[in-house]
Amino acid sequence: MSFYPQASRISSSTVQLTAIGNTNISVKYRDTSGINAGVQQVVADTLKFDLTNGFDEEILAGSVRFQLGSDTFIDRTSTLYRNIDPATGSGTASGSVQYGTGIVELNSWTPNSDNALVLQSLTTTTDLPPINHLSFRTPTIPIRPGSLTVVVSLLNGGQLTLTANEQGIIETSQAHGKINYDTGFVDLYFYTKTEITAVNRAEIEANAWYDVALEYSEEGKTYIDTPQWVVANTVRYNAIAYTYIPLDSDILGLSATRLPLDGRVPVFRIGDIGIISATKLQELPSHIAGQTYNLNDQRISWCELEDSNGVKVPYDLYTVDYDYGRVTLGGDFAIGTLVAPLIAKYRYQDMGLINDVQINGQVTFTKPLTHNYAAEDSIVGSALVIGDMQARYTKKYAQTTWSSTWADVPSGAAISANYNDALYPIVVTNNGAIQERWALVFTDTTNFRIIGEYSGQIGTGSVNADCAPLNPVTNAPYFIVKKEGWGSGWVSGNVLRFNTIAANFPIWCIRTVKQSEPTVMSDQFQIMYRGDIDRVI
Repeated sequence: MSFYPQASRISSSTVQLTAIGNTNISVKYRDTSGINAGVQQVVADTLKFDLTNGFDEEILAGSVRFQLGSDTFIDRTSTLYRNIDPATGSGTASGSVQYGTGIVELNSWTPNSDNALVLQSLTTTTDLPPINHLSFRTPTIPIRPGSLTVVVSLLNGGQLTLTANEQGIIETSQAHGKINYDTGFVDLYFYTKTEITAVNRAEIEANAWYDVALEYSEEGKTYIDTPQWVVANTVRYNAIAYTYIPLDSDILGLSATRLPLDGRVPVFRIGDIGIISATKLQELPSHIAGQTYNLNDQRISWCELEDSNGVKVPYDLYTVDYDYGRVTLGGDFAIGTLVAPLIAKYRYQDMGLINDVQINGQVTFTKPLTHNYAAEDSIVGSALVIGDMQARYTKKYAQTTWSSTWADVPSGAAISANYNDALYPIVVTNNGAIQERWALVFTDTTNFRIIGEYSGQIGTGSVNADCAPLNPVTNAPYFIVKKEGWGSGWVSGNVLRFNTIAANFPIWCIRTVKQSEPTVMSDQFQIMYRGDIDRVI
């Protein structure tokens, strides 16, 4: 059985339908055909191009050359230069190129010109993997400290210019390394310290170089050193190396056979005596006679006063307390021709046995230092140990005639006259004696001339009085010949010869001045002896 719907009611109605209501319609039209033209000016600060669009290859440095409008661009270590002058090789830095991606970014070009890029030269490769570790050695050594500069290009664009400091350290946010100036070995790592967070962890772990072992923690945070890939064939460096020219022995004054090539000889050895000293200046607040002024340091080893023009104050106008670091002006002190303020120049020192010497210049003593030393006013020096010194006389003899020959043994026949130095030895002192050969040449039976080999005739004497010629430098006698020691029989022409040995030590002083233009009209240096004394309590 089937069921069909049944109609219950049928009705009809009429409705008028229209496309639009009562609205005004505006119509624009043209009755002739034509071309509509419009101009819109766009201002851009950079232009970007992809030289390797569709290719995953690395660009070789120095191979990029293209034309944009009337400008020709080339690359130099990832930097783009335009309109190179063929005569000078110079151009205008105008942008950069990323060797890894091929992206060119220009920030300088000639305006109002065609913006169509015409590629003229480009070389790519798949056989030059990027690096983030660089090691090399300079062909010439040693390198002057602070003179190394390394320039590299990053794979993702940009150029790094790295300079080593005086200690040979290279440290930036992207480059870390050092150079050994003595060997010329350079070791550089390129990475950026990056904090790992929940936001960037997935991105970091997606890199092929990622390894969980590379993560480390600092102050509760997790970091990883993100490699900064460098284009290997863009690495270049600049450094200044020392070259040593051997000097003629006649010019140098000694044989250079055993000297090192660089002319430097070690002055510090284990077991030697070393001295560290600091020299300071302190301006006195006034210059009142009899006033005592405290220096900033105690237990000083040397002190002298100068005026503001560098003129030394006479030593008899002040006294120094070395233990407590005090300077006292004399009771009759007057400024006179000196120019105030007065300046105290003083020095304190520590002497000790050298226990260790490192190649980096570090010197270790067997005992701690007793003063505070700052790098700007302190020096470390080796000590030449001389030992005890004492003035004395030697080679005493009498001779018939004086032939002006400075020999240490008598000549001619022996004479009866002599000087009895067994009972009355010739007196010499450390303060007065000098290194000299003396001749007392008689002019008659009692009087004689006092002649030195280098000093010449310095006076006359008599057997009836002590002979004590004065050393004008120290105001002490060169020697004293006692009147009681003279025997009889002296006649004109006879001579008494002897030598005095001074309380000093022969030291070779060689001062080296490097070749350069003079910066001052005059120069000077000062040699000082350091001696131990017995203090009287």
